[in-house]
Amino acid sequence: MTENILHYGLNRSGTNYLKELLALYFDINFINNEDERNNPLHKHFRLYDNKDLIDRENFHNTVFFRNFDDFLKEAAPDNSVKMIAVISKDPYSWDLSYRSWGKKNNWEEPAHQPVLEYNEFYRKWYAFSQESEKIVMIRYMDLLQEPAVTLEYLRKRFNLPLRTELSNIKKIRKVPMSHRFTRKRRRYYTKMRYLDDYSPDALNEINQLIDHDLIKKMGYKSYGI
Repeated sequence: MTENILHYGLNRSGTNYLKELLALYFDINFINNEDERNNPLHKHFRLYDNKDLIDRENFHNTVFFRNFDDFLKEAAPDNSVKMIAVISKDPYSWDLSYRSWGKKNNWEEPAHQPVLEYNEFYRKWYAFSQESEKIVMIRYMDLLQEPAVTLEYLRKRFNLPLRTELSNIKKIRKVPMSHRFTRKRRRYYTKMRYLDDYSPDALNEINQLIDHDLIKKMGYKSYGI
């Protein structure tokens, strides 16, 4: 039986990688809306309450949810969603990736530090994850380092039907909106070499803005403090 799922994450957090990996091994149907970015079903929907932090115009929305049940009634009123997967990078690698993508696409300079939006986005999802067992927080790093462990955990926790056995996980070489996954690029994340791209002043600046309690709950460490 094909199961309906939703997946979420900020831009450049690995949502396409997550989708490709899950679709390879599980008999699932993604019900996310891929067109309307201000729709709660869009994978990058800004769920948080501080709408002033929404930097991209096409993501602006005035939708507020008091709790997870309110969100689920809007996103999946028939309650057919088996799993909601929320992927994240650590704030240091995400910040660099987000800024780089913005420059590549000639985005205007953000009015605020992007990590402030990171705080709000994942703070809201983490709070919702405490209200519902349907939500699972996934680290992009884990998908790169030990994909079989993560996939087996998801299979057991959500009883997901397999499309392909997990005994021989294939490496994903390319996903939409991303460069090819070379060995060098994979090491950039798994060996945390992105930290070398920060000057001491830049690292200090971002550390002043990161919600360090939040990232600890998400399984990340703080660096440079």
